[in-house]
Amino acid sequence: MRRKTRLAEKVLFASKVFRLTKTARFGIIVTAILSFLIFAISFYGMEAGNFTFTVDQRAYQIGVTLYENADNKRYSTRLLAEKVENADGMTDLCGTEFSTRPLGHPSCIPSNEEIHSKEGSNNGESYIAYTFYVEMQSNGNYVADLIAEIDIISTSKGAEEALRVKVIIDGVATVYARRQSEYGQNPGELEPYTDQEFHGPSTVMRQSFINFNPGDVKKVSVVIWYEGYDADHTINLWSGGVKLAMNFTVTNVVLLEDDTN
Repeated sequence: MRRKTRLAEKVLFASKVFRLTKTARFGIIVTAILSFLIFAISFYGMEAGNFTFTVDQRAYQIGVTLYENADNKRYSTRLLAEKVENADGMTDLCGTEFSTRPLGHPSCIPSNEEIHSKEGSNNGESYIAYTFYVEMQSNGNYVADLIAEIDIISTSKGAEEALRVKVIIDGVATVYARRQSEYGQNPGELEPYTDQEFHGPSTVMRQSFINFNPGDVKKVSVVIWYEGYDADHTINLWSGGVKLAMNFTVTNVVLLEDDTN
């Protein structure tokens, strides 16, 4: 009887070991599948990170401020455009000799007029679009030169090589990009249908507005995307991304004379 009991115990133990082994194997398989899926999601999605717009302390002290809505001014020193998780290639070349896509195609960047007419965040599936206002809302009687600068905060996989940044100020658009790399049709030249190269290695643009007076307002739209027709927009950039920030500061601050005396 004892032998039968011990034999039964061995069979029961072996059964438990088998079940545990089977469960462990299943867990390993599930973990491997999940790991692969996580890797796949990460690998196949480029990212355009959060875009922040800020007024620095010097500009804030003389009254420079930001807001999204002209009819409901909520003054702030910091605005945020949400990031795009899967920034697949878009194009601003629709309707040109560089693209077979007609205007209005889903992969085309909307027109400047459409972008500039919508306030606040207006992201598409694969591009960032944000419109806001910068104003000298000053209690003091200052005049200054306003400086706008967009900087590359971080980048990976060389994603900035295919990056496009369009800045529309009071209806006037400028498209910034790195010059064509060795893979482009004309290495060293500006990319097709862009206006200016990046201002520096980590600076996209820098623009001055002379004599920014109390009450002066600039309407600004920023559009960010990865140009699908860029020769550097290849599988090598996948899983890469860029994070940008736009800052406003002032120089040449002058206290105006009080005309009431």
